[in-house]
Amino acid sequence: MGGFTARVAIVIAGLAVVATVTQGQRRVRGGRAVMVDRPAVGPRIGYDFDFDHVFIGGQLNLPVGRRWGLVPSAEFYPGQTGSRFRLNADLKYHPPTVYGLFYFGGGFAYLHASGASDAGGNLFAGWEGRRARPFKPFLEARVVFANNTSFNVLAGLNFPL
Repeated sequence: MGGFTARVAIVIAGLAVVATVTQGQRRVRGGRAVMVDRPAVGPRIGYDFDFDHVFIGGQLNLPVGRRWGLVPSAEFYPGQTGSRFRLNADLKYHPPTVYGLFYFGGGFAYLHASGASDAGGNLFAGWEGRRARPFKPFLEARVVFANNTSFNVLAGLNFPL
């Protein structure tokens, strides 16, 4: 369990180093200013139906446009033998809906367990809370395509930096 705690501390420290405190960015489009979300970081917890196990982790949201964001994340499976973890590099899109709560996307997934690793992709869709609060909760469904296809549900919080 000590190795798991060290990995979690490394991920949290890495996210803190990579993330910089910035104000909301303004971009000019069509002669008007468009607000872009600030970068955010937060914890996540979920359930992997393929492995029949709970996982915990964290993510970093890096906006790259008004509706687009890069979302690197890490998930660890505490209590599993073989130091199971998954790293994701995703691209998220918020379609133009009334409140902009819904999102979907996809990306790259790297899985590691018991000295073996596997790379694949993932697709996801979810709901993210309103932007007026100091944090944004989210709920997501994800399908990971690798040697073993798995379905995950997860929830978490994003705290703007």
